[in-house]
Amino acid sequence: MSSLASLKQLEILVKIVECGGLKEASIQLNVSPSAISKSLANLESQLGTTLLKRTTRSFALTDAGQYLYQRATHLLSDIDESLNTTASFYNHPQGELRITCSIAFGYTHLISLVNLYQQRYPDVDLYIDLNDGFVNLNECNVDIALRVASVPPDNYAMRKISTIYWAYCASPEYLEKKGTPSSIAQLENHQCLIYPGLTPVMKHTGENPLHTPKIRTPVQANSSLVLLKAVLQHQGIAYLPTYLLGDHIQRGEIVPLKLGEEITHATHGLYALYFPSRYSNPKVRSFIDFMLETLQPVPIWDKWIEEQRT
Repeated sequence: MSSLASLKQLEILVKIVECGGLKEASIQLNVSPSAISKSLANLESQLGTTLLKRTTRSFALTDAGQYLYQRATHLLSDIDESLNTTASFYNHPQGELRITCSIAFGYTHLISLVNLYQQRYPDVDLYIDLNDGFVNLNECNVDIALRVASVPPDNYAMRKISTIYWAYCASPEYLEKKGTPSSIAQLENHQCLIYPGLTPVMKHTGENPLHTPKIRTPVQANSSLVLLKAVLQHQGIAYLPTYLLGDHIQRGEIVPLKLGEEITHATHGLYALYFPSRYSNPKVRSFIDFMLETLQPVPIWDKWIEEQRT
């Protein structure tokens, strides 16, 4: 089997899966659909096994196809990495940089950061995957995983980009109508918008430390963006990361609440996870260094915190 032909066939197989079909892959690779179909047929014939089960409208990978797709993805990524690392001798970031990020942070800030990064490094193209699930770098074609976590995974190389603060907050209209609480216990008198598993346990810390406030929770959602929308529509009090709140606080649309000694709580961090072998690649190193430079010592969305402290 010709090595050159095999690599091209593997690239076509990967594109078929990533693009969701033969026609879509042909557009991405700028070749005819018949060429894509012929390449796949030849590869299956050479291997003596079926890789894709095709219908008129869709396809599904066979077990053999799934195995080859995963191995081919890593192989092609390694080749691309080798070529880009060779280019690093000239220390010039270029090529495709693949990043995965949580939906809320990606939607609110990543694209703006990418815009600034590409102004500095115009030869780098970004592929962005927004995903709140755990991403195993060993099983996907990703260079950097940006994750907001209280405890980062310990099985990857990582850099802490920024501390992520959280705060209780509400709209001025809601507080005017319901009053402004000054303690966790007073949340009994308010509507609380809850993110199950992330909103802290609201326990009374006064005379009766075992008392748990009976709070009303008109909205529970596993999305910070949904809770932010509810806050902006005056539906209650939520506990949210400040990277979602900064602009709204500056515009007076949201008020941070001091329910204890501090307004904000430093419970999480923004981490960049990556393979150590890829850090030598200029595009990976330059993006992580850019994030550190841009978000240190205080990210733009937390400027209001510094203003309140001074």
